[in-house]
Amino acid sequence: YSSLLFAVNFGNLPADISLNTFIREHAGLTGTKFMCQEGGCGVCVCALSGINPATGELSTWAVNSCLTLLNTCLGLEVTTSEGLGNKRKGYHAIQQRLAKMNGTQCGYCSPGFVMNMYALLKRQGGKVTMAEVENSFGGNICRCTGYRPILDAMKSFAVDSNIEVPAECADIEDLSTKQCPKTGELCAGSCKKASPRNVQLYADGSRWYWPQTLPDLFQALQETAKAQLPYMLVAGNTAHGIYRRDVEIKAFIDVRGVAALREHSLSAKGLFLGGNLSLSDAMDVCRKLEQSSGFEYLSQVWLHLDWIANVPVRNAGTLAGNLSIKHAHPEFPSDVFIVLEALDAQVIIQESADKQQTVSLADYLKTPMQGKIVRGFVLPSLSKEQVLFDSYKIMPRAQNAHAYVNAAFLLELDTKSQVKNVRICFGGIRPDFVHAKEIEELLMGRNPFENALLGQVFSKLSTLLQPDEVLPDASPAYRLKLACGLLYKFLLKAAAQRKLTLGSRHASGGSLLQRPVSKGQQSFETFEQHYPVTKPTEKHEGLIQCSGEATYANDLPTQHNQLWAAFVTAERVGARVSKVDTAPALALPGVVAYLDAQDIPGPNNLAPHTKDDYFFKEVEQLFATGPIRYYQQPVGMLLATSNALVQRAVELVQLSYEGGAEQVLPSLKHVLAASAAGDRIKHPVKSLIDTLELQEPFELQASGQLDMGLQYHYFMEPHTTVVLPFEGGLQVYAATQWMDLTQDIVASVLQLKSNEVQVKTRRIGGGYGGKASRCNLVAVAAALAAHKLNRPVRFVQSLESIMTTTGKRWAFHCDYDFFVQRSGKIVGINSRFYEDAGYLQNESPLGHTVLLSKNCYEFSDNYKLDGFMVLTDAPTNTPARAPGSVEGIAMIENIIEHIAFETGVDPADVRFANILPAHKMGDMLPRFLKSTLYRERRADIVAHNKEHRWRKRGLGLCIMEYQIGYFGQYPATVAIYHSDGTVVVSHGGIEMGQGMNTKIAQVVAHTLGIVLEQVRIEASDTINGANSMVTGGAVGSETLCFAVRKACETLNSRLEPVREEVKPADWQQLINAAYERKINLIASDQCKQGDMEPYSVCGLCLTEVELDVLTGNYLVTRADILEDTGESLNPNVDIGQIEGAFMMGLGYWTSEQIVVDPQTGECLTNRTWNYKPPGAKDIPIDLRIELLPKSPNKAGFMRSKATGEPAICLSISVAFALQQALQSARDDAGLPKSWVTLNAPMTPELLVLHAGTQLSQLTLS
Repeated sequence: YSSLLFAVNFGNLPADISLNTFIREHAGLTGTKFMCQEGGCGVCVCALSGINPATGELSTWAVNSCLTLLNTCLGLEVTTSEGLGNKRKGYHAIQQRLAKMNGTQCGYCSPGFVMNMYALLKRQGGKVTMAEVENSFGGNICRCTGYRPILDAMKSFAVDSNIEVPAECADIEDLSTKQCPKTGELCAGSCKKASPRNVQLYADGSRWYWPQTLPDLFQALQETAKAQLPYMLVAGNTAHGIYRRDVEIKAFIDVRGVAALREHSLSAKGLFLGGNLSLSDAMDVCRKLEQSSGFEYLSQVWLHLDWIANVPVRNAGTLAGNLSIKHAHPEFPSDVFIVLEALDAQVIIQESADKQQTVSLADYLKTPMQGKIVRGFVLPSLSKEQVLFDSYKIMPRAQNAHAYVNAAFLLELDTKSQVKNVRICFGGIRPDFVHAKEIEELLMGRNPFENALLGQVFSKLSTLLQPDEVLPDASPAYRLKLACGLLYKFLLKAAAQRKLTLGSRHASGGSLLQRPVSKGQQSFETFEQHYPVTKPTEKHEGLIQCSGEATYANDLPTQHNQLWAAFVTAERVGARVSKVDTAPALALPGVVAYLDAQDIPGPNNLAPHTKDDYFFKEVEQLFATGPIRYYQQPVGMLLATSNALVQRAVELVQLSYEGGAEQVLPSLKHVLAASAAGDRIKHPVKSLIDTLELQEPFELQASGQLDMGLQYHYFMEPHTTVVLPFEGGLQVYAATQWMDLTQDIVASVLQLKSNEVQVKTRRIGGGYGGKASRCNLVAVAAALAAHKLNRPVRFVQSLESIMTTTGKRWAFHCDYDFFVQRSGKIVGINSRFYEDAGYLQNESPLGHTVLLSKNCYEFSDNYKLDGFMVLTDAPTNTPARAPGSVEGIAMIENIIEHIAFETGVDPADVRFANILPAHKMGDMLPRFLKSTLYRERRADIVAHNKEHRWRKRGLGLCIMEYQIGYFGQYPATVAIYHSDGTVVVSHGGIEMGQGMNTKIAQVVAHTLGIVLEQVRIEASDTINGANSMVTGGAVGSETLCFAVRKACETLNSRLEPVREEVKPADWQQLINAAYERKINLIASDQCKQGDMEPYSVCGLCLTEVELDVLTGNYLVTRADILEDTGESLNPNVDIGQIEGAFMMGLGYWTSEQIVVDPQTGECLTNRTWNYKPPGAKDIPIDLRIELLPKSPNKAGFMRSKATGEPAICLSISVAFALQQALQSARDDAGLPKSWVTLNAPMTPELLVLHAGTQLSQLTLS
């Protein structure tokens, strides 16, 4: 249970089975999750231990188990989160701190964070710094927390940590000693690996080789060639995370055990690095040798390798593997290639056991490699005094992303500062471009620091580069400017190193932005008289989430006779499917059935059978039967005996079509730009004002627009449902936010009674609105298959499938006109907004957009607002965190900023001039401006921007009034057990990380007068939670707490006579006496619409950024948030909700870009490879959260307020900050003063293009 030491019968399993599949489905350890299955999310991380062939020492390292093939683990110990610590043997210190320090919300990502930290500490012998810790989580995504509490917990283990650790947390064990994975005794690293195998043959004709020497390796290559088997060399299998592995591969040659490929040595010829050194091992070599004469440049090589992927990928991926991807895919922007090519490193190609050749990297790309291997690389010695080397990688976020453009430059100068040698290399331009040879020739023998020569360089470079245009990559215009900016940045740095005189405003352009270790502050009040309510306790399920013992839908044990499901989808929009040829798929052993609309017993409709005009206006088919409405719309499903098999099978299905759309309009911008799309634009929200009649004179008017793109919810747990047929019908274990809706639709589609469909949900791994209705595509399909085939069915939708078949946050476009006085006082606004519905009008957020668009401002009588719904050739979009509200507040706050720009009035003063009289914001805004030193910081930023041409700062302010309302009904049941007085609660809500169960437990303990440890929250289901409304709108916790308190009050009223009669000494005596008197110790109640009054949440945010004008990269240097949360039921939970919501919004405004193919409608950003939510090093460097004190809420529950959604609306402040920085850059570029239109996201591409820098401005002074 604690660990797995592999000596399994590999022959009984597929040759290419992943470690993750084995751990979960064969070892039954489900704490290790999976989501992206390409090494980009981190939920699958576990630790490997064994002898490192590169060092010969015992080592522990983190890997992505989804990429790691089981056979590569022969002889290694695998430790999972359950093995690290659990409730039976006790919890590990990492698990304890992560839970106690509020670093877990939904919990789906938590085991991966724990295991990554464990491996880091083991690898470093426990000696890590806070900077090293913070740098090590680029491959672990968390959508819930905003990272700050996770990083605090992990950094508390650092040797330089100043973070306070809760007293009840254990200290870390001594990790400086090494233990044998077999015996547990102290180990000197001299024990041998498990007995090596040579080859394993499989029934399907596959084979796996474990060579130990170069002769072994070439013998394996010869055997595969003789057998004419497609083969691959296997080290880390990390390339699968970029380009999917060929399913026809039959021979796998594991090169990890070939020690000769893991060597390194330093000689007169240079530094030799074995081809099979992992990137992490290569980084260790760089660190060890960076002080050696001639190899000082290795410090920069280390840094560039650190920019590649993430720690688990670097632990497994190798130098030769990275180069092999470039060899097979010339368009791949290989960082290893670009650095080694600029250094003029050489590649040693081994052609046989005793024959090799040495070639340049450029020649390597042209060399056929069939039957050959990369033996290693030779890096030259370079004079530190004469040679300047640097490299760059510009990405959409700080870590774990491939480059927009990467570059490496080498410059050798003589004593007169004339160029003796120069190498200028770029990646990410086009597949056939590496060297800027004409620029290299231009510079030879000349002084590169003369402005006249620089002008020639950049003029010629702009014509030489010609980046290609391939979606979803950034535009050629941006990549051209970026490449020129990087060369300019290098020359600025080189000039400074040569101590040449630079213009003072230009000097900072020579370096990249440097990010310090982040920190945070939290300020709140509590009320001890109400404890445990208002007490900042940790999450109720925190420990079991951090150990991996908390279970989710896909953690249900593998069932006998179980099948896996996957969709068959159509790709031609507007066409009808004339034929579905499933024969090739069904011919695969283990593929059982194909189902489509003809197999549906009832209506082919994912909308509920009880008509609800508010949420669901149109029929939504499970399987398309008419014209295809969007790219990859499901037309059927396949069932097979394993997930890998069914995913392979759907790729073999061939569809034939009839007809097709003349024009595909897959996005909002495509419809609005189309000449004949009027029937797609609906006008459901009409202004109450026919004509805007201005009651006061105005002095200034202007027009503008705002564009906000789609946003994927990015819940870490995929859409998942497991359905088990049973005697009464179907048990549906669904990852849903709305059990009642799932039950309703399953029963309707299958023509079953509602009481024949039991939906069960213990918890879900994040939702954010995306699992309210969109989960039912998977849930109903799985139920259909289980019902039809009478077998258990498991459907875990792949990330690519989710992002192409299901909707996202509605995209938004707004056109507006405003009329104001020069003071900034609004006289009138005329606004038209358009929201992208997808192909159906269901679940519209237009009402919320209208409600929130007025914010807390005084212009209701002179506000003409019209809302339009736009139908596109895309999946129907759906609520996402604060649906409609994000757009409404963004719309008005953007107008306020535009007014400030046009009038020249400070944005804070424009806001203050328009706040409703006697509104709470009238007091909060001045208080906030004072506490954040707004005026002083704004003046400092103006001064900084005057002094710096290429580094600009900005300060963005946002204020918000977020409306909270109640809807539906939420049932709960509380039961007291007479034997020990413990309490169990079951309710109709869904715990998805928001801390609902934690607050419920606090309320139960407070109301009944017991301790928290006596309360347990049971899984939700449609028996105890029948008829419950969706958990969403930020009100789930409040409504369920209300229902639970009513049930507890009922119990108290029953217990009161017993208490008066018996006068018990303690709770146990009371319950025993009540039980003896046949008192009912079970009570149920509900919260329904009308039980609590609606209210509003006010909040403010001030965000500061620093922008690198040459690259578009930026740092969020500080963010301050003040939010009115009433008397928080749990400050830890509420601060976590605020931070998480803000970070989700920060991603929306900066890095999360959905790109679709304009011809086909395909979503091209459907993977972790190309869709980038924020990571751990994208959070504000200084994040300060304050809960407004002395502000009890007279409405709502127990004087508290909701926190799950409002703060995301404040994140537009980062866009305002970037906008301010841009205005300064545009002024310096000599552009006319004009308003910069905001787009979500404001990517580095947009920032560079908006900055308007001309190549002629790239001078040294």
